[in-house]
Amino acid sequence: MIKEEPDKNIIEQIIFLFNKKKYLEALDLSNRTISDYPNSILINNISGVIHTELKNYFLAKKLFIKVINLNPKYNDGYYNLANIYNKLGEEDNAIKNYEKVIELDKSYYKAYNNLGNIFRKRNLNKKALDYYIQTLTINPNYIRGFYNLSGVLQHYILDEKNKYINKFLLYLLEKKIIVRPNAIATNVINGLFLNTNLKDNFFLLENNIYPKNLDKIIELLNKNKLLLKFMKVCPISNYYIEKNFIKIRNEILNQIYNLNFKNIYLKFLISLSAQCFLNEYVYYETDEERFKVNTINERIKKNINTKEINDLEILILSCYSPLYSFDWCKKINPSNELKETFILQYRNYNEEKKYIQKIKSISKINDKISIKVKNQYEENPYPRWTNLGLSIEPRVINEVIENINLNVDFKKLNFSKNPEILIAGCGTGQHAITTASKYKNSEIFALDLSFNSLSYAKRKAEELNFKNINFIQGDLLDLRKLDKKFDIIESVGVLHHMADPLVGWECITDCLKKDALMLIGLYSEKARENIVNIREKINSLRIKITKKNIINFRKDIFENNITAWDSVKFSPDFYSTSGVRDLLFHVQEHRFTIKKIRSHMNKLGLIFLGFEDTYVLDRFKKKYNQTNDLYDLDKWEDFEKNNSRIFSGMYQFWCKKIN
Repeated sequence: MIKEEPDKNIIEQIIFLFNKKKYLEALDLSNRTISDYPNSILINNISGVIHTELKNYFLAKKLFIKVINLNPKYNDGYYNLANIYNKLGEEDNAIKNYEKVIELDKSYYKAYNNLGNIFRKRNLNKKALDYYIQTLTINPNYIRGFYNLSGVLQHYILDEKNKYINKFLLYLLEKKIIVRPNAIATNVINGLFLNTNLKDNFFLLENNIYPKNLDKIIELLNKNKLLLKFMKVCPISNYYIEKNFIKIRNEILNQIYNLNFKNIYLKFLISLSAQCFLNEYVYYETDEERFKVNTINERIKKNINTKEINDLEILILSCYSPLYSFDWCKKINPSNELKETFILQYRNYNEEKKYIQKIKSISKINDKISIKVKNQYEENPYPRWTNLGLSIEPRVINEVIENINLNVDFKKLNFSKNPEILIAGCGTGQHAITTASKYKNSEIFALDLSFNSLSYAKRKAEELNFKNINFIQGDLLDLRKLDKKFDIIESVGVLHHMADPLVGWECITDCLKKDALMLIGLYSEKARENIVNIREKINSLRIKITKKNIINFRKDIFENNITAWDSVKFSPDFYSTSGVRDLLFHVQEHRFTIKKIRSHMNKLGLIFLGFEDTYVLDRFKKKYNQTNDLYDLDKWEDFEKNNSRIFSGMYQFWCKKIN
């Protein structure tokens, strides 16, 4: 009988070479082995995989077809063939082969995942979601599946019950690096209302005797793991939930004021304390509440030496002001129950103050507007955040850029193997850390006006173990003092807060290497018409920028009937103090049109390469489906006229120097 398969050691040697990425050596050995074993399923399959890595897709396709002809029940062959069809753009054939894999093996989770990817690409997000849920139900440890799930949840709104989704949402919130919580916040809220008894719990607050129901309400809320975790990771952008939290906070305050210390409050208060800290105490409070808070504060100061202080007293105060604002806090040795809150509201703050001393400055800020903007972000670093969506693994620049559909000839791009990337205006570090996770062997230079923002960013970078970020304090106007040229410069949400955005843009353009790329984010005049109206109202009322005034004006917006202002109530920024200030009370704001952007790029010698936001691009392609349309600013100008809110998240686009 003729032996169909080679010895095990030959197969292991090919796989070893493949895993070492020595593809040509692996292919040479594979080809020599095939000549001796032409009908070997394993060797033909491995050869196909090697050709796939070498992007020899047609050769790979031929080999995988041979494999499944040799064994019509070999599901790896169908899976690999499906992957090839997918790469060749033959999605219908890919779907058929993935479905064949599942028919042969219902636990083949990667086939479900890849079907989800195809349907997500086709904007069939409900179907994609179902496949990702099936993927993770089979393998709840498949990290890539969670990345894909978080991606589809940013473009699809849950509108029906689902017995699995809350478990996966909880996982996404527990992990620190898969997704920004506010990116999926709408669906977490929907998951809470659809799949838990949260509304029923809150209904118990809606009558005059609700204080008698307090213990029952807290007991029920304590069982809601998703809610408690959600409260700890981002401001919850839902006014109905906010109003109920305010009621509960007030009633627990009453109980603790009257020395009614019930352990049942502890678990919920820890989460509520985190929520109030993250939203920077944006919740409205009454004079009566302030009186009781002050009374409890005095009680703690009086008892600090005798240590007759209940944990609940400390926790309820931390729901109204951060722990670092109380002088007695440094004398407290926190119990195990309080450690989490102390780390969040006291230790981290003190660490950030130490980091400020370590941050280098390139210059003294002299520009009057820059000084005002700096002062705003020293008072209110924006945004305060916990988790982040980072890349699964870093890639070289070309591989990253290829996925953005830019109008660029990659053969002419010559990036350094160790690229230097500038984040011009890094704020509290989300942008810089995300970029550091994205580009392989990169060194990031993150510049900002605000020391407090930078110290927050530096603490988070160290927490996430990023060593390749240099945090620098300074003004964009003084960038030339760095005496560096960069492979990529990214500046999103920054230039429109300068005295003259064109001057700032010129400064960062001067720091680009030849053929280097630039990502810019600017406010849209059309998309922010409602914001302009509100800002004009604030100016006409001559409202001074204080925390109390910001909170009171925010409350007025919620309670008024001006429908033109409704959209602002759905902005995540409207649910934290720094967010409201950045959104409505910023000391400096310019807005742009596409015509104005084109004019500025012409003056700076830049060419437009394309917009970045996939949601915006997908909407645009439904009307303009020619490839070159994506890079035609006239068509984008026409598109925005008929879709006034399409750039509500800013114009975010790539460009490069002409020479």
